[in-house]
Amino acid sequence: MEWVSYDSSTNTATITGLEGFVTSQKAATKDVGALDGVDRGQTENTVLGVGETAMHFSELSRDVIAANQDTYAALTNWSDEYGSSEYDSDFAQTDALGVDVLTREHMYNPMYFLSSAYEGAGTSTVAPNWRIRTGITQGDTASTVEVNLALALQAAGQSVDFATIWGQGHTMAELTGTGEENFIAWVAEKAAS
Repeated sequence: MEWVSYDSSTNTATITGLEGFVTSQKAATKDVGALDGVDRGQTENTVLGVGETAMHFSELSRDVIAANQDTYAALTNWSDEYGSSEYDSDFAQTDALGVDVLTREHMYNPMYFLSSAYEGAGTSTVAPNWRIRTGITQGDTASTVEVNLALALQAAGQSVDFATIWGQGHTMAELTGTGEENFIAWVAEKAAS
């Protein structure tokens, strides 16, 4: 599906359709519930779980499932293990330090500390300098995730070096060099200024 046209006589490119761009450049690599999988099968379910036990952590996903559970239950391949009660059960558990999964999710989400939509806004000291790189073709999250983080940081007065790299994937996206080398050089530059 065409999404851009190029006019060689004027040396200009024109975007002709967002749908074509998404189809050709932004193929989703995760199912709905991308970070908190209904089957607890996403990496984030283990990262935010306890030890090796994967756990649910998204209140929003829980609320959507609770509101529509009867409809979902009629679908092929639905399992009662995907229901809202499984989320509630996970939310009630704590780790060895007594921290629940919802608190760990807040600690994992920088927007919790930046956006006034969250209770955590203003409760931490935000680093003054940020370098964010992502590839345009990454399909793990929507491009708005990185853009929203960059905009929230800028609104909070932080210095943000942000770039979306054409033809690159989810992580370590760089125009030249390696992610490690470029990040180290950026840190050294910030430390010297």
